[in-house]
Amino acid sequence: MYFTCIKTPIGLLKIEFDSFFSVQKIYKVNKYENTSIPDTALKFVEQIDLYFKGKLINFNYPLNIKHLSEFDKKVMELINQIPYGYTTTYKWIAKQLNTSPRAVGQALKRNPLPIIIPCHRVINSDGTSGGYSLGIEEKKWLIKHEQTILYKPLSHKV
Repeated sequence: MYFTCIKTPIGLLKIEFDSFFSVQKIYKVNKYENTSIPDTALKFVEQIDLYFKGKLINFNYPLNIKHLSEFDKKVMELINQIPYGYTTTYKWIAKQLNTSPRAVGQALKRNPLPIIIPCHRVINSDGTSGGYSLGIEEKKWLIKHEQTILYKPLSHKV
């Protein structure tokens, strides 16, 4: 396994890669740790940097989510369809999958790749942000960042 840490506007993120250099996990850390990562993995770090600079809206890098349940994978696939700069609700996602908003929220809690699989784009039906593994303020920042870049309305159903 390989990993690196990068400083972002929402804090210090640790990115873990599997032995094939696919991204397998992203999470916040308090302390900078770094290792030497291959050029292949550096391409993903460059994409994250471009995302935060508002110059990238779609990631194009191999992801490793094979350890997720089939239900979680279905949720992640649907979440990946939410366009950059838009939001939808837990309730809407749940309706598409014939499940409950709570089940959707629990699946998103297990999302190993926040930002890349954009669960920050899923909000409560009343317009409040709901939970987020990287933090509520970070979720609000990401939504505002994307909407500012594209000048899109606050909500859109996929």
